Amino acid sequence: MKFFLFDIGNVLADFDERDLLASVVQSTSHPRPQATAREPELDDLVEKGLISDEEYVIRLNESKGLAWSIDQLTEVWAQVFTLNEAGRNLFEEAVQAGVPVYLLSNIAQFHIHAIERNWPWFFEGVNGLFLSYQIGERKPHPDIYRHVLDALDTKGSQCFFVDDLPDNIEAARAVGMHAHHYIPENHGAVREAARAFFDW
Repeated sequence: MKFFLFDIGNVLADFDERDLLASVVQSTSHPRPQATAREPELDDLVEKGLISDEEYVIRLNESKGLAWSIDQLTEVWAQVFTLNEAGRNLFEEAVQAGVPVYLLSNIAQFHIHAIERNWPWFFEGVNGLFLSYQIGERKPHPDIYRHVLDALDTKGSQCFFVDDLPDNIEAARAVGMHAHHYIPENHGAVREAARAFFDW
């Protein structure tokens, strides 16, 4: 059996960090403008499930001079997310063709809640979720790909994976997956490669 693995961020749902930064700047009590909206070390911890959403927002508030609740954080991300129409169309094609579809994403639980707040139907048609905060590792670490292969009881050669980040693509290829860089200029080529791989 062959499997289609989709990343979420900038594949099925886009987000622009400039929009996130604007929300931070608007809400912050810091006298100087924030240079970035995100905290890489905190993002790594929450997306590995090593700290809770509650702990994450406490630390983010301290770092950025914010006073957000979990619900406010979720609402900010709900406003930042937009649908990636090309990615969704490819997803729907795969589902309609009867291909087993799974999502493999570096993500925190509050991101999932934000997505579901926007689009309650977002995960319909998905056969399973491989989410970093549940697995305890993030792409491009090889363990997250091995986890997927073990859970599906399959080989990399049976998996077609799309992601927007080159490092994640290379790591997937290292375990034998057919991995493709999903960016706008590649959308047509990736769609044709998927159709050939799954023969639909």
